[in-house]
Amino acid sequence: MYILQIQEALAKAGYSPGSLDNLAGPQTQAAIKAFQTDHSLEADGMVGPLTHEALFQNTNPVPAQEDQLTSHFNRQEFKCCCEGRYCDGFPNEMNSDLLIKLEALRQTLNTPIIVTSGIRCPTRNQEVGGIGNSKHLTGHAVDCYAPGFSIYDLAEAAKTQGVGVILYEDEGFCHLEI
Repeated sequence: MYILQIQEALAKAGYSPGSLDNLAGPQTQAAIKAFQTDHSLEADGMVGPLTHEALFQNTNPVPAQEDQLTSHFNRQEFKCCCEGRYCDGFPNEMNSDLLIKLEALRQTLNTPIIVTSGIRCPTRNQEVGGIGNSKHLTGHAVDCYAPGFSIYDLAEAAKTQGVGVILYEDEGFCHLEI
């Protein structure tokens, strides 16, 4: 879902990421690098904190105060990635123990934790190849990454918080669960 948001923001800013297909292919990488070059950022093709801020400045509405779940996490970050096709975005709520551990992880790393998949409805879970009893269905799991940290460093830090970890090396994210 995050790659699609990047592609949409790039297209809106006048850069051509190719098809809006949620895949970080060569056209999307080229558009990211062009955007970075034009904004005096390191043109590495990675959407880290500085590129994210430049790309999404003034495009995200201010979340409602009641949606703030922890100091650094908002409820909307965990919304089902079906984009309203199969559910209202919240077929379940995030588990409070996981939220506490994510907040502690965020504070330990002192960098944002970017959630790419939080809660999922059963239909979306099936679409993305999730297992039938996926912890995403009950709000007990997230897929995420931390800009500036390898997924291995993120995984090690998560383990110290008592979080289960599955690495998705080819996709560049960690699945964290309790």
